[in-house]
Amino acid sequence: MEWAVLLFIAAIIAVHWWEYRRAVTEYTFAQPATLDKHGDLRGLLAEKTPIAVEIGALPWRPEVAAKSAWTVVTTTGDAQMEMSVAQWNSETERPEIQNGAGLAEEMGLTTGLGDLDNGRGWWWLPGLHDASVGILASGDIVGLSWTRAERTWVGCTHGGPLTLWLAHDRYRRYLPASAEAVDPWTLTVAEAPWIGRVQFIEVTVKPGWCIGLPAHWGFAVRSESEAWWWTAHQHSPLSWMRCNTGRILQHIGPSSSEEEDL
Repeated sequence: MEWAVLLFIAAIIAVHWWEYRRAVTEYTFAQPATLDKHGDLRGLLAEKTPIAVEIGALPWRPEVAAKSAWTVVTTTGDAQMEMSVAQWNSETERPEIQNGAGLAEEMGLTTGLGDLDNGRGWWWLPGLHDASVGILASGDIVGLSWTRAERTWVGCTHGGPLTLWLAHDRYRRYLPASAEAVDPWTLTVAEAPWIGRVQFIEVTVKPGWCIGLPAHWGFAVRSESEAWWWTAHQHSPLSWMRCNTGRILQHIGPSSSEEEDL
């Protein structure tokens, strides 16, 4: 009986792993007609292709920040400072936000993204995970990273637009394996001799829009002017475990006192 249960669990994991690894490599974009038709959105998300969504106005924009009391954490030298978003927004030179995830949670950013959550695959975990907000100055670059979530969302709420550089994981072997995030717009053949083999696309994300990337896609972000932007992830149990392996191992590892006894 125990073996039957174990085999059943193994079969479920194998199917789930195959589904997670499956990813469309064609560089086409899907776009739902309306977000409130969750069945249609769920079908598009299951296609494993990038998807463009007009999400509308979200609270992370200057006219809302000018009146709000959300807390911003910044760093000056070695010291951390807390101030309201309204105070931070009134600064001539706004310091970099250090608590983008906490700020997104405090403002309830994901409330306005509820249709994305309701359109998720039935086996995915509920909610949008690791939502975070920030600001990019004109010309700022967020280097290349590879999503391991079932779906990674990148959106713009004000300013911009954002330019996204997108490539499928199949071309990852042609790109530098650097510990630091790579700026794909400045890559040369000296750094990446096979860069000519990489098929990529650039996508413009205007305020009120977002792009959803399935697992195994890489993206970098460049701002054309000051841009208020946000990111969030959707997870299945498998992708969540893969993205949080370090955190899980740290949680279940020996305590400091146990380590001293070893």
